[in-house]
Amino acid sequence: MPETIEVNTVRQLIRPGYRVFVQAGVGEPRDIIATLAAETDHPGQADDAAVEYLTVSIPGINAALAPRTLHRGSHLCSTFMHAGLDGGDTHRPIRFLPLHYRDTSRLLQAGKRFDVALIQLAPPDAEGFCSLGISVDFVPAILDKCDCIIAEINPQMPAPACSPRIPLSAIHYRVDVDHPLPHSEADVPGATELAIARNVADLIDDGCCIQIGIGKLPGGILRQLADHRRIGLHSGLLSDGARDLIEAGVVTGECKSIDRGRHVTGMAWGSAGFYHWVQRQPDIVFRPVDYTHDLRTLAAIDQFISINSVLEVDLNGQANAETVNGQQVSATGGLLDFARGARASRGGKSILALPATAMRGSRSRIVPRLSSPITTLCRADVDYVVTEYGCAALFGQCTEARAQSLVDIAAPDYRDELWQAWENA
Repeated sequence: MPETIEVNTVRQLIRPGYRVFVQAGVGEPRDIIATLAAETDHPGQADDAAVEYLTVSIPGINAALAPRTLHRGSHLCSTFMHAGLDGGDTHRPIRFLPLHYRDTSRLLQAGKRFDVALIQLAPPDAEGFCSLGISVDFVPAILDKCDCIIAEINPQMPAPACSPRIPLSAIHYRVDVDHPLPHSEADVPGATELAIARNVADLIDDGCCIQIGIGKLPGGILRQLADHRRIGLHSGLLSDGARDLIEAGVVTGECKSIDRGRHVTGMAWGSAGFYHWVQRQPDIVFRPVDYTHDLRTLAAIDQFISINSVLEVDLNGQANAETVNGQQVSATGGLLDFARGARASRGGKSILALPATAMRGSRSRIVPRLSSPITTLCRADVDYVVTEYGCAALFGQCTEARAQSLVDIAAPDYRDELWQAWENA
């Protein structure tokens, strides 16, 4: 059985040269992370003895672990970049790993072993098993790749019936904590988001299975599905908006070709009340990334529709979801996994939904060419691009027809210059 330790002793178990996995998402072990703060610096520690921390920090959810919160003689690797993670610390930069979500799982499973893993679990049940709760994603991929597992045992972590469990005896040290999970109230979509959502909803047929993210726009899209029927869910994240549709009988999963009648996700993210609700839903199934984002899984789901957003789309149909003014602000995440999964699905669709402009209308998101040399989605990966001005159907269209369709859904003030740029290219 694991040894129970105080949270302030965790740092002593992490030695120079160690490689450490830190869970992110809603399962972020925040009390343990707080013990890694700078007051435990070891000045002069050699670079070859540095501690390497690896995480998959998610924008809008995780901010506790960052270079500024880590002790001297350490560095942080992440497959995501965002403002909360970076914090503008130029002296201790993050080592960014550009990976798709499915490939992140593959790296964890097939890469070098970890000396320590820092995770969070629900308390053990009567059989001595701890649930991974509502934040599964990458934890199963590293359990057999760690020499030492240190787990926060948090009674505020829900234990849904269909979430993976591990025996308490599989962990080496337990830290008993009692803190709320990261949470957020549902974002209220504005007029632009609702206009985009109506256009997206027109592309979704009854009986299909959708993947969708979190935020104002995804929330607006879910609202517009209230009159649909027999919808299925298979996604990396599940939000408050999904609850409304499940309770209304819109999302049933009854037509899914796999996991019929079940709503599959890797993590729940929303309000505290939503977490309590999720725990009581036997039809919500939590699975790791090597299932939720795997191409073979997604291709087996008939009429699978991926719905995602990006920062900009150029007139070739290429998309950038990662950089602004040359700075990495996000990552590929699961975007390409789901887009290509939808393309491989029988009757599937890959949809990009975004406002036509940014910066209060001063900048078009439909652009002649991407502002960055980094392309997140190539032009052959997308079926539909949707803005508040309409829908551009790109699949099977020649390059000029694709460009014209994209100009037609740009903000009216930018259409002439966009078409002129295309003709002069």
